Amino acid sequence: MNHNYKELAKEFGTPLYIYDQKQIEENYHRLRSAFDKHYEKFSIHYAVKANPNPAVIKVLIGLGSGVDCSSPGELEHALRAGVPASKILYTGNYESPEDLTKVLESGAKFNLDDLNSFKRMISIKTPERVSFRINPGMGKGSHEAVVTGGTDAKFGIPYEKAIEAYQFAKEQGVTKFGIHMMTGSNNLEPFFFAEAVEKLLTIGGGIFKELGFTPDYIDIGGGFGIPYHEEDVPLDVELMAELICDKFKEGIVKHELGEPELLVEPGRYLVGNAGVLLSKVTGLKDSYRQFIGIDAGMNTLMRPSLYGAIHRVEVPYRSSENTRLVSICGQVCENADILAHNILLPEDIEEGDLILLRDAGAYGFAMSSVYNGRPRPAEVLIENGKARLIRRREKIDDLFNFYV
Repeated sequence: MNHNYKELAKEFGTPLYIYDQKQIEENYHRLRSAFDKHYEKFSIHYAVKANPNPAVIKVLIGLGSGVDCSSPGELEHALRAGVPASKILYTGNYESPEDLTKVLESGAKFNLDDLNSFKRMISIKTPERVSFRINPGMGKGSHEAVVTGGTDAKFGIPYEKAIEAYQFAKEQGVTKFGIHMMTGSNNLEPFFFAEAVEKLLTIGGGIFKELGFTPDYIDIGGGFGIPYHEEDVPLDVELMAELICDKFKEGIVKHELGEPELLVEPGRYLVGNAGVLLSKVTGLKDSYRQFIGIDAGMNTLMRPSLYGAIHRVEVPYRSSENTRLVSICGQVCENADILAHNILLPEDIEEGDLILLRDAGAYGFAMSSVYNGRPRPAEVLIENGKARLIRRREKIDDLFNFYV
């Protein structure tokens, strides 16, 4: 992404999230093409949690994507963006009766997190189709906080207990089924995905043979990663799709699972590298180490403080010939408010300079907050080279809208 950041900062202010529509489209087509070569009944459901802005959702559904939602709020985002219920998948956890009522009323497909979730649901209404999220006993992610499968994960039904959930659903009159897993986020190893798919199909084979049904769909989740470090090797999507589909086709034949639809739920892969966070230097400090303070912080971009995530930093319009070791921090009153630790940046940085944090299109604004009473930033979308405001900057007055 190369844009006139000075003009964007002048027009929209900082901090500012900037998304590139062309990059989102390229990411979608790359993933879609890779899978279409190997399996016809394939669907992408964009994980709204990564970036729920309605303008971003509309870009993706315009390309043919469905969506995956994890809360009633995300479901409402999708509906207001014009996504038809037939293209919405809902995957929650520890769902309340209110959550489940919203899902049932929407008409969306859903993956339930537990047998008890289904028991809460049938107290409202018995659905025609049910899918359960399976914990396959394995998981992998770029950080332990984003591993969502295995013995330490809070998600899904342990695979040893899954048959109990499906049998109970069948006894309650359910006649259509799916099956789901999600083992972790931001994985860059193609072979891991194939291994996980093979295990899910083995688990599903035993379940559906016992039920006497075949699944309508098999949802293998997302977790497709993007590089955040210079030394990261990008995910080989072509190889990943080939490996997954080979194991998938082999498994559905071996376990007599019919011709189910293959679903994936990418979020970060579609929007992560399509976004940047533009900020401005507010202060320089020569302390026990060198600090550069900016007008974005952990309230604006939570990932570095939450689990040590790395976002590459650039200083537009400054030379990189002479550098110094600095840490980038925000204005929040927490020592965890460090967005980059001990990195080399141009030594001639001054107050008022622009700072760019890359790969901020996923889990950036979506995880932002008004902690310390700092309003959330604006968002813009670059369409055909022109910037369009897609979320206005919050104002101090907005923080008082909810008091009575």
